[in-house]
Amino acid sequence: MSWSEFYIIVSGLITLVLLIVAFPWLRNKNHAKQDSLSNTQIVKQRLTELDREVQEGLISEHDKRQAVDELKLALVDESAFQSHKTGNAILPLLMGGVLALACGVIVYWQVNQMDGVVRASQAVEALPELSQQLASGNANQLTQQDIANLALAIRQRLRVEPEDDTGWMYFGRLMLSIGQEVQAIEAIDKAVSLAPSNSANRITLAQALMTTGDVSNLERAQSILLGLLNDNPENDNLALMMAVVSAQLGDLENTQRFYQQVEGKLPADSDMAQRLVARIKELKGNTNEMTALQNTRAEPGDVPTAQNDNSEAQTGFNVTVNLSDDAKAKASKEGFLIVFAQDANSDNKMPAAVVKLPINDFPVSVALTTKNAMMPQFTLATLTDVVVTARLSKDGNVAVSQGEWQGSVNASVTAEEISELSVIINKEL
Repeated sequence: MSWSEFYIIVSGLITLVLLIVAFPWLRNKNHAKQDSLSNTQIVKQRLTELDREVQEGLISEHDKRQAVDELKLALVDESAFQSHKTGNAILPLLMGGVLALACGVIVYWQVNQMDGVVRASQAVEALPELSQQLASGNANQLTQQDIANLALAIRQRLRVEPEDDTGWMYFGRLMLSIGQEVQAIEAIDKAVSLAPSNSANRITLAQALMTTGDVSNLERAQSILLGLLNDNPENDNLALMMAVVSAQLGDLENTQRFYQQVEGKLPADSDMAQRLVARIKELKGNTNEMTALQNTRAEPGDVPTAQNDNSEAQTGFNVTVNLSDDAKAKASKEGFLIVFAQDANSDNKMPAAVVKLPINDFPVSVALTTKNAMMPQFTLATLTDVVVTARLSKDGNVAVSQGEWQGSVNASVTAEEISELSVIINKEL
């Protein structure tokens, strides 16, 4: 809605209120005027009758003059009464009108969203300047208020042009830059649905899905990248992304396949290449261990009892979770408590172990071990340092949602040992 439309609507409403207030007064004034005209006509008719009666000899001239004087006095009294009555009514009507307008203004002032309207207008006006700042590579100079204004301005544009896939893409990237993965994915999804043939949008969606560390999102990203690689198999950037997401999922076959495509094109000291090589070795080692373990189980008579006991030994933590004072006061009492561990030495955000429980009384103790692994090839036993996070989740999803609370702590993993650990939930997301 433009400002001109807003002013027209407000002016129309004020005019309507004034008409409603003034209508009874105008109507009564009309009636009074009609009554006055009727009385005048009656007097004229009576004067005509008096002349006729004098001519017919029914009354004398003296009686006629006396009757005419009485009629004139009655007409003057009637006019004075109407004038006095109208004068007395004007003041209450004016007071009522002023009171109605004052009440309307007060109520509107209390419930209006003028601050939001002004802020939205200012954000739209600042959009070109902020966009230029982003395009010039000075995004790090933007304040939180600038980012909020930029997001608001883009949303205002999208309200006017909801089919603009570029606008949805910009909004998704902005949300992704401030860590709002859920809103970012929804916005980029919208852009992809509006322009399904735009490969750049699909690549951005895959990147956004990869940042969450959620298994279902990683699998979806892998599926999108496979589709893109089918259309453009020589694209090394897509192959590298495919190798990374496959490594996060513990998919050894695809990790090796797509890493081989880009292996000779990455710098020798590339951190990404080193991590992929280490991950491939790790996955190969886990595969060999699983094969050996299966062979051991197939021949139980040849294996000493002590070895069977060791194979069942667990690695992990007994995590005691408690709430800070702020979390006790503000955090939701409904939802889920999610405790999970992630590798502290890599960008792999996929949890090595996850436990999800309904929110209950705190403190609460949770066992987080290799039994809670999401994938058999990626467990706490394969890591040396982890970040253990406890989160109060509204929907039970490991991905971050606005308004949730969490606490994290770094810890070292001791093989075949359950370590004690405490986590305080103290941060609102």
